[in-house]
Amino acid sequence: MSQQNRVEDDGEKAGDVSLAEDAPDVKIVKRNGFDTAVGWAIIGLAVLALLTALAIAQVFIVPVIMAFLLALVFSPLCRWSQRRGVPEPLSALVIVVGLLTALAATTLSLALPVTGWLEDAPSIAREAERKLRGLMGVAETVTDAGRQIEEAATAGDGAEGAPIEVVVAEEGPLTTIALGAPLVVAQTIFIMILTFFILASGSLFYERLVHVMPTMTEKKRALQIAYDIERDVSRYLLSITAINAGLGVAVGCTMALLGMPSPLAFGLLAFSLNFVPFLGAIGGVAISFGVALISLPTAFDAFVVAAAYFALTSIEGQLVTPWLVGRRLRLNTVVILIAVAFWAWLWSIMGMIMAVPLLVCLRVLCKHVEPLKPFGEFLAGRDD
Repeated sequence: MSQQNRVEDDGEKAGDVSLAEDAPDVKIVKRNGFDTAVGWAIIGLAVLALLTALAIAQVFIVPVIMAFLLALVFSPLCRWSQRRGVPEPLSALVIVVGLLTALAATTLSLALPVTGWLEDAPSIAREAERKLRGLMGVAETVTDAGRQIEEAATAGDGAEGAPIEVVVAEEGPLTTIALGAPLVVAQTIFIMILTFFILASGSLFYERLVHVMPTMTEKKRALQIAYDIERDVSRYLLSITAINAGLGVAVGCTMALLGMPSPLAFGLLAFSLNFVPFLGAIGGVAISFGVALISLPTAFDAFVVAAAYFALTSIEGQLVTPWLVGRRLRLNTVVILIAVAFWAWLWSIMGMIMAVPLLVCLRVLCKHVEPLKPFGEFLAGRDD
């Protein structure tokens, strides 16, 4: 009997042990679920804090990122020159001076026609309205009805005296540009100076990157990511620059054939705007249509000019760019559009220009980091 009681006691102890062993499992599951929720909350707060910091520090962060992107583009050229006996500081100086010269030439070529368009904006608007009025009979009827209502309201108030005219002075577009010019010039100078020092330092960044990594595997992975980002961003930006230059030449020649004023300005405008995916082409079509509307005899000519610009950008976007850029750098079109809209909201025009290069960097990073590989697949294009 005592032996049976001992067996039962041993069974109860065994059951207690099994329950004791099972109980921590239940607690661990609950604790892990709680930790997961807290972790996601921390990640969300970190993302919000990062976005806030990017928005507040835009004046500083945007030039820094632009300088690093330019350095990624021209670093292979500096290394190529170094292997042929040219010191890296000298190569960096030549590259920066060339960039400044090209930027100054483009700005001066666009300054005169764009300034003239802005100064003549009121007369341009009236001329455009006059030409479009013949195509929009309904709009003219509505305008006449509105004028009659306004005259009736004025006549009804005649007993109390003439209406008081209130004029609100607003800053013109030239004033806005003049006020923002010093900041743009300062940021441009900072970008060029920082680009020079990054290029002149050579492989110092990669040496520091290898030094801070604790293990040999992480050193190799970090170097592989850095070189892949450099290669893909450089290849993408150089390819897009060459494509945009060809598009600018085609647009300029087409505008000259169609009798548009300042065809060189239109070529440079197409070259510059096409760095912004989708929205740049739409802006170019709108600008060409507006200028043609007041420069050419009829509104039909303006539609021909806009159609020609749209056809050239469509050929570039649907045939030339996919063929030259290749499948390796092809990205999801929807993701590109969302990225352009997001960075435009955050950093305005500079954000739109840097949206796709930043996507390329993110995609390369996702290829080498295992948890991010599904997100990298989402960023890839259809034919990748």
